[in-house]
Amino acid sequence: MKKMIPHKFHLFAILLLIGFLSACNTDSAKEETNKNLEMPDRLVGVEMNFQYEEGNQYTAKFEPKGMSYKFHKNGKNPKKWNGPFDYNHLITNMNQHLVSWHEADKGDYVTLLINFESMTLYGSAILKSSHVHFQEGEIHKVND
Repeated sequence: MKKMIPHKFHLFAILLLIGFLSACNTDSAKEETNKNLEMPDRLVGVEMNFQYEEGNQYTAKFEPKGMSYKFHKNGKNPKKWNGPFDYNHLITNMNQHLVSWHEADKGDYVTLLINFESMTLYGSAILKSSHVHFQEGEIHKVND
């Protein structure tokens, strides 16, 4: 009679294999991927124009003093920059940039997940501490 291996063992073996393969993905490989993007570790010097799927357009720039942005209402290019705001930044294991900041004067909490390879981003914000913004966007231009 053939002995059956429980499904829990298969799941454990798969998880163990995934953990092993993740551990083999060294920091040097991640550093090499980041070099290919030619983006600074903290995004300092990057300026990008993007548009959300519902039509709102923005320009964001990252400088040593913080990140700032412009909201292009009705396609116009305003002179006023909002910011600079201190921001948090990390590069994910999928080589995307996760950025967040808090606009204390407005009560806004904003997070962007930026993918420079596909020129897309995802924005999530709690505006005025109550209204939720959550949508996909397309990056039109990047200057670095």
